[in-house]
Amino acid sequence: MGRVSHLDALDKGIIRALQRDGRASFSTMARALGVTEGTVRNRLSRLLADRVIRVVAVADLLKVGMHAAAITGMNVQRSKMSRALARLMEMPEVRYVAVTTGTFDIIVEVVLPDTDSLHDFLVDGLASVPGLIRTDTSMILKIHKQSYIWLPEPAGVAPSDSSVKSKQRHAKQGESKQRESKQRRGDSKPRRRKTKGE
Repeated sequence: MGRVSHLDALDKGIIRALQRDGRASFSTMARALGVTEGTVRNRLSRLLADRVIRVVAVADLLKVGMHAAAITGMNVQRSKMSRALARLMEMPEVRYVAVTTGTFDIIVEVVLPDTDSLHDFLVDGLASVPGLIRTDTSMILKIHKQSYIWLPEPAGVAPSDSSVKSKQRHAKQGESKQRESKQRRGDSKPRRRKTKGE
């Protein structure tokens, strides 16, 4: 796993907002989190630059013509593990590669248009993986849950914690002061005298 980035309450609030709606605007998130649009924009830019998050379109597999998905466990010669991983990551049909403990050394998930394509991958495609000893493939029949919520809401805690709530209070106070300032400027303007006929 990569290094852990320090995320404060605002970072987490932005991530949760985008998990709920990946198209959420800066203004929408700013209002919900009680900060300015510029603050949200800068924080999101940093989260993207640090690769804490990525914003991508997630397609429905069936609707884009991918009707064969499978999970394959592999045993590989230890001396050729790096080469095997490199080869698997090159394959466009492989969408997930992980080194694991337990029965298998490597687990991959593949998505293909049909079972004929899956057959070709298992017979011909995997033949090019260095050091492959054995495989065990399970075809996915139906997906009952597929979640991309990696940072769930804390149990019993609203999306905004005390730190964000504090920023919300400051933002509201700032808006109140702006309104008062506008009102004072409006009251100080000289009133136009009415002319005859008005």
